[in-house]
Amino acid sequence: MLKGVLCSTGAIITRFNGRDPRLVPQFAPQIDCDGFEVMLYPSWYEGGRLDEYVEFLSRSGLDFPVLHADKSIGELLSLGGEENLAEARRRFAVGCRAAQRLGSRLMVLHLWGGPASDREIERNIAELGGFTELAERCGVLLTVENVICAVSAPLEIIKRILALYPEAAFTIDTKMAEFHGELKDELDFAPLFEGSRAAHLHVNDYGGGLKDFSDLRVLHPGSGHVDFESFFKKVLACGYEGFATVEATSVLPDGSIDTERLNDSLRKVREGLTP
Repeated sequence: MLKGVLCSTGAIITRFNGRDPRLVPQFAPQIDCDGFEVMLYPSWYEGGRLDEYVEFLSRSGLDFPVLHADKSIGELLSLGGEENLAEARRRFAVGCRAAQRLGSRLMVLHLWGGPASDREIERNIAELGGFTELAERCGVLLTVENVICAVSAPLEIIKRILALYPEAAFTIDTKMAEFHGELKDELDFAPLFEGSRAAHLHVNDYGGGLKDFSDLRVLHPGSGHVDFESFFKKVLACGYEGFATVEATSVLPDGSIDTERLNDSLRKVREGLTP
């Protein structure tokens, strides 16, 4: 059974409002969600305010079941080199501590990313064991997201991960899967849901063509061409028992939130994943 529908903080704080996490409690009463997925940004590290922001959110009274680790971790791993690897490990450790402080039970990780993407994927996968152990010590379930690939495809990488780490868990993003044509006809991810390896969902739409890197917008469900009716039915049939997060940006140029559209997406996901 679905645990609840979350709103990503990335959907309500963007460059238009300074990615200021102090706005989250202000917007929260207007959003019909069951909690929030906190997105960590590199600018929070670089500005030296991460601890302050995490402390503020932890005292807000809001529920943060999921934390999305800084996306730059995957990019740093993909770039390689001792300095980049060391910085990726540092940022991951900081993310684990933030999740622990916020009471998050699950963390989303981009294990690869950026222009280098999955070109040296074995190097990226080699870091997963240490990352998983650290997350477990912090009481957090680490999940690898099916991030878009430059060379291979997410499902192929997931299979390689499972060959080495059979207990690995994953966040399945509908936009990422559709980008690679992995939601066509049959639910290729079904074995992951049936085996509880798919521990979290990102429900977003995609409007571009197959591997169209020129169109990577994160769209609201129903704004692209993902067949959500079919997807939801298949996920329900697999007995999915996790959270689902909507990440689609709802921030207007003036920094305000299109709450009507955001709440409509949250409603669609909740109805679609309720038996």
